[in-house]
Amino acid sequence: MKSDVLRHRFIVPAAPDVVVSHLMEPESYVGLNGLVIAVRDIREEDGGTVAYTAIERLPLLGFHFHSQLRVRVRREEDGTRFVMEVGTRGGVAVHIETSVAPAPEGSLADDTITLTAAAPVRAYARRQARAGQLHRARTLAARLA
Repeated sequence: MKSDVLRHRFIVPAAPDVVVSHLMEPESYVGLNGLVIAVRDIREEDGGTVAYTAIERLPLLGFHFHSQLRVRVRREEDGTRFVMEVGTRGGVAVHIETSVAPAPEGSLADDTITLTAAAPVRAYARRQARAGQLHRARTLAARLA
């Protein structure tokens, strides 16, 4: 399976610790990426990792279906980097790293998504991941303004 890397840099009008703390909260993902409609089975694991199940509502060929995602999130690098790993039943794996640094306007976020998927679903998964990345940036900036 091939991987794609999607990058986006954006400003969030809040301090870096506020941004990373918000990203660490599973409940914050409802509406944050545009597809997640619920989270459940939240549990803490070793090393400060939080694991949970996210339910996303995916559009496909004019219909919508619900998909369960296995999600694990953690902080790294003195709390300035957020890492999320997502697995799906369809074999799509998503690794998101968001590094947050102080900026005059609040925080500068560098968001990198590495998406791994089989050829039949890769283009669709890439489009959804990019749309989610841009939506997450806009929504995070608006929520923390």
